[in-house]
This record gives sequence, structure tokens and C-alpha cells, in this order.
Amino acid sequence: IEEITSSRIRGMELEMTQELFLKAVQQNALSENFDPDVQEALGVLFNLSSEYDKAVDCFQAAVQISPNNAKLWNRLGASYANGNKPVDAVGAYQRALEIEPGFIRARYNVGVVCINLKSYKEAAEHLLLALNHQATSKQRAGINIENNQSQMSDTLWSTLRMTISLMGRHGLQDHVDKRDLESLNKEFGMQG
Repeated sequence: IEEITSSRIRGMELEMTQELFLKAVQQNALSENFDPDVQEALGVLFNLSSEYDKAVDCFQAAVQISPNNAKLWNRLGASYANGNKPVDAVGAYQRALEIEPGFIRARYNVGVVCINLKSYKEAAEHLLLALNHQATSKQRAGINIENNQSQMSDTLWSTLRMTISLMGRHGLQDHVDKRDLESLNKEFGMQG
């Protein structure tokens, strides 16, 4: 599936690949052997072609077959978000987080939806939660956080920086620059 999601698939090649997966879905339906992986791959292909409603249909079918698959719920959320349905996106992301509370990508995605909804405080909180999960995971793995902060997600930090700027809390930018989770957690009333 990862090779299929490559941005190298475009135009006719994308359409041909979609047709092959549509045939696979139809064959699965006839045999009553529904494969969530086929639905997922087709959903990814529809996202690549910006057919978000079709992608949503595919991921909805996949989560009906595999309701405890956090990755599928995250992809459903992304399809809703890409299709400009932020409330539905948050619901799908929240389901992914119920299944897998430490799913950093889903937590980040909720933060981005909150930014788009101009809910900056909530966005910052979700981004901090993702950073806290990341830091906790590294501690459990025995990695010295203080010496390895540069390994923490640059995307999370830069999105948090932007969010704090949108909030008008410019005095916190220094904490972001220093990747000072402890101080940021205190500012937002969160435990690390």
C-alpha cells in the first residue's frame, strides 16, 4: 500500500490503479469476503485524486470490517478533513485516539483541524499532548530526552510555534525554540 500512496502515481496510471482496486472490491463483494486492506488502498487512491467523498466511503467500509483499527480511523479523519468536513474529521480522529491513545499522528491531525477551526488553545493542547506522548515513548525506550530533543518531531514543534503565534502568545516562542516541554506544559496547565 505504501508504494501505491506514492505521489508518483498520477493521471492515467492513477485511474488504471483505481479501476483495478474497484474490480477487487467488486469481486470481494460477490464472494462476501470483504478485505479492509483493499478498501484502505482504494481510499488512499481516491485521496490522491482528490475524490474525498469516495475515499470516505472506502474508509467507512473498512472501519465497519475492522472497527478497532486506529490507522483506518485516522485515514477516515484525513479524508473528512481534506473534504472540508472538520467536525466529522475530529470524530474519526477521536475514535482513533480512543483505540490508540498514543497515536501521535492522529493527535497532530486533531491539532491541525483545531487550527483550521480557529480553536487555537485546543490546537496547542493537542500538539503538546503529541509532544508529551513522544517524549514519554522515548523515556520508556531509555533515550535521554535532554540530549535528544533535536530528534523530536520538527513538524509538531513548528506547528505548535505557528499556533502560539496565532494565539498572540509571543512570549512563549522562546519555550518553543528551546523545545521546553516542561514550561509549555505549565503555561497550558498540562502535566507532562
